[in-house]
Amino acid sequence: MSKRPQPTAPDGKPELDIERHTHAFLVLLSGALLAFVLWAALGRLDVVSFAVGEVVPSSQVKTVQHLEGGIVADIMVREGDRVQKGQPLVALESTASGADVEELNVRIWALTADVARLEAELAGTDIVYPEGFADAHPDMVDEARQTFETRRRQFENDLAAQSALLDQRLRERDEIVARLANTEERLKLLDEQVKISEELLKDDLTNRMLHLNLLKELANLRGQMSEDGAASQRLDAAIAEERAKLEITTSQFKVEARKQLDQQRRSLNEFQNRVRKYQDSFQRAVITSPVDGVVMTLHVVTHGGVIAPGGAVADIVPVGDTLVVEAKLAPQDVGFVHGGQPARIKLASSDGSRFSAIDGEVVQVSPDTVQNKDGQSFYKVRIRTERDYFESKDQRYQLVPGVEVMCSIVTGTRSVMEYIAGPLMAGFSTAMQER
Repeated sequence: MSKRPQPTAPDGKPELDIERHTHAFLVLLSGALLAFVLWAALGRLDVVSFAVGEVVPSSQVKTVQHLEGGIVADIMVREGDRVQKGQPLVALESTASGADVEELNVRIWALTADVARLEAELAGTDIVYPEGFADAHPDMVDEARQTFETRRRQFENDLAAQSALLDQRLRERDEIVARLANTEERLKLLDEQVKISEELLKDDLTNRMLHLNLLKELANLRGQMSEDGAASQRLDAAIAEERAKLEITTSQFKVEARKQLDQQRRSLNEFQNRVRKYQDSFQRAVITSPVDGVVMTLHVVTHGGVIAPGGAVADIVPVGDTLVVEAKLAPQDVGFVHGGQPARIKLASSDGSRFSAIDGEVVQVSPDTVQNKDGQSFYKVRIRTERDYFESKDQRYQLVPGVEVMCSIVTGTRSVMEYIAGPLMAGFSTAMQER
């Protein structure tokens, strides 16, 4: 018997080979489909919320302000410069000149010498100056010494004149007292003579003329004694007056010295306060950094520009302060984001793809939305980074305040199947419910 020929395909190949290849293809396709389904069902992908952010200091930025304001004379730093505490940042034009301060100092030195002189006049001692004053200002010391000696001589002369008048009145009173004592003795004797003369006149042993002369002399002595008594009283009053004048001279000298001392002390205090204000103004004319840090923002950029009173000059980020990312999260994503969630931060510039991402963690979500100048609302999310730099194979990009980044906040995971079926299920959930 002859063999039946095998069926052939139109292209001349045996039909069995075609079936075999088709079967193999279907097996491979089924396996691939099964593998895809298994991967789609079991494989997990991260669900992320994207937010644009920038690097900011974790603590409060130190804003340098100026109380009085002024005109900018010099700008000594630039943004990004590292500065030390007390380092000058900006210099302002001073409102006071050196000549004004020197003039005030001269007045202060003169008043200091006057105060020392007047204190010595009140205490009745020699002048005592502050330490080093006499060596530093000999001319003022000499002038104060001359004034002190002139006033003291005048005071001593006034006291001497008053004392001389008092001594004269005391001597006059002593003379009258002595004369009164003498007159009193004579009066006693004359009284005795008159009594004897009266007895003799009764016996006609003397004449009446002699007796009348004795009576006349007695009356004269009594009149003289009365006059001396009145003069003694007048002298007592004069002595009391001279003593009062002596005390008044001393008191007036001290009162005048006290009045001048109080006035000079007030003037000295006033001028010292004015000098301190000028010195404070000089010091405030140079605005310095309050901390060691980095100049984040310089609000003054123009020489000759004006700083308003209380105006900001610069923002300083303290040294050693850690940096965080402050991201702007869309309101529709805020329900999925909370503290503790992981995040990945990428550099937002065109070179960002060259650097590896930085891992981070959400530490805070603002309780309410914030609007930017364009009126767009967002939530502030603060993310703490594990390191403060981006890194590539041959380069490191250091984070500084103000660097813009892109944040991917991992809010959960889901399978590929859920990604595919999600829109379909959402569509089915609202199907056949429209008007």
